[in-house]
Amino acid sequence: MSTLRYSYDRGAMAESTGGERLVDPERMIVLSLKPRYAEAILSGAKTVELRRIEPKLSVPTRALIYASTPVKALLGTCIVERVTADRLAVLWKACGSRTGLAHAEFRDYFEGLEVGSALALSGARRFGRRIPLADLRASRRLERPPQSYSYLDTVIGEELIRLAG
Repeated sequence: MSTLRYSYDRGAMAESTGGERLVDPERMIVLSLKPRYAEAILSGAKTVELRRIEPKLSVPTRALIYASTPVKALLGTCIVERVTADRLAVLWKACGSRTGLAHAEFRDYFEGLEVGSALALSGARRFGRRIPLADLRASRRLERPPQSYSYLDTVIGEELIRLAG
């Protein structure tokens, strides 16, 4: 049986207002994470985020980091440098140590699947102030946080980044 493996990390570049060169200047991704994983990304301890459903991104792309309950706030940003999909055993061997998960947690997360996806992250930056969900709703910039991830128009994303300082 052949092994499924693919990764993408190149494309036509466009300049973002943050100084990094991003492929898709039209949209960002909002990653919804448990608070412990959001903090691990922002501290630099976690550089790979796993997803059961692969996001369709041009990379590199800026990501907004949303911490779920009980925090319920946007905490910072990072860059998705690469998206890789592969069989779970290969994925664990390639990036398991950078996920912030024990192997049992990895298996539980991907239960029922043969293939998973990994987002390689860089440039994590914590906001000067977090933006609570109530403020996001009031501003109508992000009325409902994503269950896993969602896409966001870059203009709105940049407004949120400016608000957070």
